[in-house]
Amino acid sequence: MYKKQYLQQLQDIFDRVTNDTAVLYGSEENGLLEILSDFIKDKDCFYYRAQDVCESVQKELFASELHEQTKFPIFPDVSYEKLLDTYVNDHSEKKKLIVFDGFQFIVRENPTFINFLSNLISERAASGTVMYLLSSDDIDWIENDMIRLTGRKSYEIAGVIKLNDHTPTEMFSLFSDMDQKELMGIYSVIGGKSRYYNGLNDSSTVHDVVISLLNDYYNAPPGAVRFLPKDIREPQLYNSILVHLAAGRGKLNDLYVSTGVERAKLSVYLRTLIKCGIVEKAGTAFYRVKDPMVRFYYRFVYPSLSSLFILGPERFYRKFIEHDLPGYIEDFYPFFCMEHIRWLDSARRLNFKVAAIEEYHDKARVIDFIIVAAGGSVIACACRYAGPHMSFSTYEKVKNSVRKEKLICDNVWLFSASGFDQKLSMFGSVTPGVRLIDGTHVDAD
Repeated sequence: MYKKQYLQQLQDIFDRVTNDTAVLYGSEENGLLEILSDFIKDKDCFYYRAQDVCESVQKELFASELHEQTKFPIFPDVSYEKLLDTYVNDHSEKKKLIVFDGFQFIVRENPTFINFLSNLISERAASGTVMYLLSSDDIDWIENDMIRLTGRKSYEIAGVIKLNDHTPTEMFSLFSDMDQKELMGIYSVIGGKSRYYNGLNDSSTVHDVVISLLNDYYNAPPGAVRFLPKDIREPQLYNSILVHLAAGRGKLNDLYVSTGVERAKLSVYLRTLIKCGIVEKAGTAFYRVKDPMVRFYYRFVYPSLSSLFILGPERFYRKFIEHDLPGYIEDFYPFFCMEHIRWLDSARRLNFKVAAIEEYHDKARVIDFIIVAAGGSVIACACRYAGPHMSFSTYEKVKNSVRKEKLICDNVWLFSASGFDQKLSMFGSVTPGVRLIDGTHVDAD
């Protein structure tokens, strides 16, 4: 269920009349291997999956695979350039595709690797005869180390394509007949990773998805489930931090009290987690687990793995998850509401242009986000997912917080997946600047 636009972007590069190099990177959960598999179909392709080995062994493996797939002679002691030279310039009229999967393993040992590709493209291959595709699931390395290691040659790359998570809007479009509250719950548990939506249909429920995940965790060998990078040091400390963050203890002082790690070191660990895309900073002094699936695992599963083994997935769900799941989804609910506003803005279904949509962290914790219009006016927004109808008192609390925060704001929008009580409904229907939004959709008004 990966985004088809990625495949089209690669095909557009391949269809050029020039020789080009492209980079495709992202997690396997977002369909990296599936995209590669679909892209190389019906092409004259040499595919090599690099290994985490020293350069001499890498070259031996590469030469062996080249011989196996092309039947060209093996010359393991020569350069990559010479190894590929005959294949690139053979007499086949079809354009060739050469894929280096996991190419970070090659570049780490041989930073001049990109240079040889550039030489083959510009000097030794006729125009329009070859495309090189470099793929990697090491997102941190691509975004932080690749350019430093490859230097100016990085700018000769024709396209750098990152596989991103599906947005809620995309998921709501793909599962347009699914109960919207169920889909919100599902997205809050597994996020936008396309792999985990394979096999789902419009009758799937959040319970189904959670039980499926619990079965995976139940059957996995000890230590097999990992969300931290493989090479990260002191994983026990990072796991401890993630447990507390997932439980809502996101202030630096809270983490200091909970873990006993001094504040200076905590800041370093948090910066590493942010760099890896696992944690994000919300506001000026609060941290949280960014990825829904990671947050769910450290919130419900990791602290009670022993009970999962003893109870089994269904009983574990009823004891440790079922009661608290609505509140867990509630934490993500403003995210869906913000996405709804972005969709309305992109579809030009608002009577103003949105300049910014930002989370807001007031002391009373009643304003979830603000919308800033292009003209500068501000809308304070509050959201409720679980529980009874949103009441008129919520509006009063928002207005009171607006005054205390000294926000220049005359407009209040309220989102509720549980509806509104009669008093608030009547008030919203006649009061300028107040808008009540049925928050069970992110792709329709």
